[in-house]
Amino acid sequence: MRHFLLLVVFCASLFADAHILCYHRFDDPKPKYKHTNISSKSFLSQINSLKADGKKFVSLSSIVTALKTSKKIEANAVSISVDDAYKSFYEKAFPILRDAKIPFTLCVYVEAIDKKYGDYMTWEQIKEVSKYGEIALHSYAHKDLSKLSADELKKDTTDALASFEKHMGFKPKQYAYPFGLYNIDVKNTLKSFGFEAILTVDGGAVNSQSDVHQIERIAVSEETDFKLSMGVKPLDITLGKPNAGAQKTIAGSVQNYGGKTIKLYVAKGDVRTIALKEGKFETTVDMAKVNSKHKLIFYTDDHRYRAKLIEKD
Repeated sequence: MRHFLLLVVFCASLFADAHILCYHRFDDPKPKYKHTNISSKSFLSQINSLKADGKKFVSLSSIVTALKTSKKIEANAVSISVDDAYKSFYEKAFPILRDAKIPFTLCVYVEAIDKKYGDYMTWEQIKEVSKYGEIALHSYAHKDLSKLSADELKKDTTDALASFEKHMGFKPKQYAYPFGLYNIDVKNTLKSFGFEAILTVDGGAVNSQSDVHQIERIAVSEETDFKLSMGVKPLDITLGKPNAGAQKTIAGSVQNYGGKTIKLYVAKGDVRTIALKEGKFETTVDMAKVNSKHKLIFYTDDHRYRAKLIEKD
């Protein structure tokens, strides 16, 4: 066991990790937006806090390149992303990022821009923003993609790409799941469109073991415990292929954690503690009772997280 713990510490030291932050609205105090809004004052305070802590702001592309080429992610890396393209980003947060020369990624909800919804940016504003940051896709109609048929999802993505390319003159390299909701079918369909990276809001930090089509982000609002969020670490888990049938044995191993147990979220009301023996574990789940996305969330007491999708039979 002593040698296993030393190996865990050694392996963890080989790879740096990054935090990708996800913002939405700025200075919008309406109660219904409290989970997605942050004041520009708090946003600036967070930026200054990250600088003071020695964090390095990097582009999303640089993290994706590191993942795809198995290169080390830059130490203390932080990447800023903003979903939906609300007008408040353009008016409040964009000037802060532009003036500080901080890279960012704006994920565009295309239908809202095409139909000129009142509190969203225009294509001209997005073009201006693209001179300073990266622009990604955030679907056409911003629906729960896991509830769409395969044809509906393909149409939504095709429509989004067509409008995006028409107005921006290039194809977006990255995609962000609307609401952070997805399953294995959604993931595989979007991969077929050739996106270099797809973003979640699963929480957790990014490291060399992150899935480039299921990249962790941390959603931030005025309510967020920012210090706690920045303390989140990656949890490296390898799962074996589960057996066929309704009752699936989930067996795997943890590579960068030396504790005796890990936690597993299966569904509402089913959060279990699983014993680790030299980093290995096994548990059984009833597929009829697993959350609708067939996503298992593993985490530890020291704030390591990783989500894993279960393959369907």
